[in-house]
Amino acid sequence: MKTAQLFFKTMKIMGKRSVIYLAGIFFMSTGWSMFTVMSSLLMKNVVDAAQSGDVVRMRNVILGNIAGGLLSMLVYRQAAVVYNVEAKRAYGKLCKLLYAHEVRLPYAYYEEHHSGDFMSKLSYDLEKMGSIYGSRLRRTVAPVLQVMVYLIPMLFLSWQITLCLVGVNLCLLCINGLLISPMQKVAKTLASINVRMTEKLSDLLQGMEQARMYAAGKDTVKEFVEQNRIYAKKYRRRILYTALLESANSGFDLLCSLAFLLLGIYFVGQGQTTIGALTAIYTLYSNFSHQFLELGRYLPELVGCLANADNIFCFLALQEEPERWEQKETADYSANPVFQLTDVNFSYREDTPLLQNFSMRVEAGESVAIVGSSGCGKTTLSKLLLGLYPVKSGEIRLFGRPYGDLSNEELRRQIAYVPQEPYLFLGSVRDNIRVGRPNAADEEIIEAARLAYAHDFIVNLEKGYDTEVGERGNRLSGGQRQRVAIARAILKQAPVILLDEATSALDNESEQLVNKALKGLHGQRTLLMIAHRPSTIALADRTQEVAT
Repeated sequence: MKTAQLFFKTMKIMGKRSVIYLAGIFFMSTGWSMFTVMSSLLMKNVVDAAQSGDVVRMRNVILGNIAGGLLSMLVYRQAAVVYNVEAKRAYGKLCKLLYAHEVRLPYAYYEEHHSGDFMSKLSYDLEKMGSIYGSRLRRTVAPVLQVMVYLIPMLFLSWQITLCLVGVNLCLLCINGLLISPMQKVAKTLASINVRMTEKLSDLLQGMEQARMYAAGKDTVKEFVEQNRIYAKKYRRRILYTALLESANSGFDLLCSLAFLLLGIYFVGQGQTTIGALTAIYTLYSNFSHQFLELGRYLPELVGCLANADNIFCFLALQEEPERWEQKETADYSANPVFQLTDVNFSYREDTPLLQNFSMRVEAGESVAIVGSSGCGKTTLSKLLLGLYPVKSGEIRLFGRPYGDLSNEELRRQIAYVPQEPYLFLGSVRDNIRVGRPNAADEEIIEAARLAYAHDFIVNLEKGYDTEVGERGNRLSGGQRQRVAIARAILKQAPVILLDEATSALDNESEQLVNKALKGLHGQRTLLMIAHRPSTIALADRTQEVAT
């Protein structure tokens, strides 16, 4: 995407408030530069008054300069407040857009992409794009505006000296412009490397036990170190470009100062300007030249940040999960079972069929064990029932309504899900059970825990229901986490509970307690249990085989 298009897209995120934001930059920049102009004119009038000796005549002019300077500073301060408020508002809106989009992506995205990819966007690309609102744009636009403000009085005071100085600074700007493309390429490369580094770091943190026990863990560390070395190497190139910018800027600053002195001596000697005017031009020129240097420095950095913004926009352009999956109706049923699957076909890849012409009927209150060999598609079936993927062909109905008529939110309200490895959020046991129904009372949480055979172990914890479970629930055992997840599912009060290998990783004691919880739900809820353990299968009214 072209740089100009990226810039306009970045501003479009702000909506109508972009006008207020840009106005803040305009008045902030011009207000500050007008203060400098008033200060320089004050110096000119003081010098002229000292030379002429007519102090009384110059008094009103000097007072006018002081009043103008105070007014300019007032405009600057008010505009700075507006600018900073709008910049933070824009960054907050960008964060909201990114997070909201992330949770609405299809489930396939999370299975196909490493979590480090998204984390990199949050920790690197988002921060860089946010800096456009926070400083980079202002630091690029402000020099242009301030140069224009300084240029008017400088031309009025001595157009000959001013044009010579402008020519020298334009040469500097052209040299800086040569570094824009390399800086943009380095920014994109650094963003790509940061993604890989974040992925490796995420693997290490989430698989610390495996990383310590197996050689592959050391290999992951080596890969992270290698990516870090490459990042440092590329970052040194960025430092080199920055150093070149600063060296060129410093060299031209010295050159312009020498040029100013020579030109000033010449034109004063020719009587084409006064010492007072020369003093004012010198005061303005130091700021004028500085703004040219700032433009040459921050323009490449702005373009580099826009490269990060391109990564964000590419992510935001990813298609979100639709409100409902399209599904062709294949039949009309007079009875309304809980689930009716008819000739369902699904595969992740066209060349590898998985579910083929699968049909199943589940009545209200039934307990059905879904069985089959490993890899036959049992877990995939659960994903279809949860609306995480659309069927390729065939039909799924819930309480007689086709999935195509139900929004994903509607169908997921009807199902409580307990995976093989339930995820517990950072917080207390109470908070994690309440995930099932956020407005549930404490008494309802305790009752759900009792039904899940979790209450006894919870009250024996250090702080009972207020005990922190740790990251991913690592302070609880596998059986305890599973029972908390079942309590969460019970609290949801959904008519269907779907369990995916809920006891496969548990010891015998934990398995018996979980099975007691499931047995207690028999007849009260419709249970679909993906299972391979005989003890779990024995709890079901019947089995449903998924054939390969």
